[in-house]
Amino acid sequence: MVDDSADVSDLMEQLSQKKPDLVEFRFDAVTDLDKLKIIAETKKEFKTIATDKGKRDPASRKKLLKVAVESGFDLIDVDLDDRDSSEIIHVLKDSNAQLILSYHDLSGTPSHDHLSMILDKERSSGGDVCKIVTTAKHPRDNLTVLSFVERNASRSKLVCFAMGRMGIPSRVLGPLYGAEFTFASLAEGSQTAEGQLSIDNLRKVWQILGVS
Repeated sequence: MVDDSADVSDLMEQLSQKKPDLVEFRFDAVTDLDKLKIIAETKKEFKTIATDKGKRDPASRKKLLKVAVESGFDLIDVDLDDRDSSEIIHVLKDSNAQLILSYHDLSGTPSHDHLSMILDKERSSGGDVCKIVTTAKHPRDNLTVLSFVERNASRSKLVCFAMGRMGIPSRVLGPLYGAEFTFASLAEGSQTAEGQLSIDNLRKVWQILGVS
């Protein structure tokens, strides 16, 4: 999460030390759009995602994300259920943005058929990467999510996992089943969702599993 008081140079140095492949920058609390330009222009070894999940009026959100595109962010994440998503997607596509269209189910993990309907909507709406995040209420929800990824990763760049502590296996194993990527926090205590591991702990688990 980035806000107007963030020391961008220090943040970018911390990120570089972790050697991630991809970093999502959430600009929920940013009003100084120069922050976006500085981040995008800083020399780095990883790709960047820009997103805004804050309470912002549609015109301001559209402006922020358009600045992110123009500044050189590699991917822009837009919530599919945002009431103004169609207009925002249209504007960003006209700017040649690569879009992640995301959907979040905070109530549980729906069936494969329902997940497929969401994926089809994201694809038809212009998603270059389709992101579907559910909530794990039972350990078997991990199997639902992982099998869905395995079945559909060949037809779309797909990111799909379950939030919550019970959903941790889906975050860890998603890329092994074909997910485009997964999410981890920069450090313990900086998680943006329940069940999110730090990048160090995620790598430790992968090492134990023999996949890293």
